[in-house]
Amino acid sequence: MMKLNVFGPYFGLPDASPFCIKALILLKMSGLDFEPVKMSFRKAPKGKAPYLDDGGTIIADSHFIMRHLERAHGADFSGGYSAEDLAKGWAVARMLEEHFYFLSMNVRWLEDDNFWKGPYQFFADAPSILRPLIARMIRGKVRKAQHLQGLGRHSAGERLELAIGDLDAVETMLGRNSHFLGDSVSGVDATVAAFLWTAECRHFRSPIGDHIRNRPPLMAYLQRMRDRYFPGFQE
Repeated sequence: MMKLNVFGPYFGLPDASPFCIKALILLKMSGLDFEPVKMSFRKAPKGKAPYLDDGGTIIADSHFIMRHLERAHGADFSGGYSAEDLAKGWAVARMLEEHFYFLSMNVRWLEDDNFWKGPYQFFADAPSILRPLIARMIRGKVRKAQHLQGLGRHSAGERLELAIGDLDAVETMLGRNSHFLGDSVSGVDATVAAFLWTAECRHFRSPIGDHIRNRPPLMAYLQRMRDRYFPGFQE
């Protein structure tokens, strides 16, 4: 059985990371047998989760996990859509993963209240005397990465404006579809649902989450995906 290495449930979510939730959904879409297991940074080939252990073959990164499921196991994430539709899905996935992710991550890691009740939990296994020091060190690296990436240089209001722009684009393209590209589910739905869910997480004080909750089309879509792939999941 394949083993999907993830962080595990946190904050009322199936996983702390949207990339891990995306991978969980993709594997559920595939219909293949798999088991989620706690990741090890020591064994992670790219120093992050998720990564998949398929009989000793290790595949890191949610995108390459999807491609592996297609190539090695015949999974079909196209949903029957045209190349043009799938190109739109690719563009939206990149927007969420390479832009929106950093905006929502900023809210979690760099706002004090959210950090201490959220990401600080990741360091629970560290010795108690060292835990605050390690947490502050990692938080400092996140802050530096945000600055180098560029979005960390904006004000909170400017970051919110950018995040709302991303969400409005998702809502506009979703339209009245039951799934992102139309009436059938496809691989891009794993990305859209995962990033909406983690950004909307009620555990954190977040104007991004508030905006999602105030958009009925986004919440209805998210609920459909949760009901389909995580039935009975309690936040």
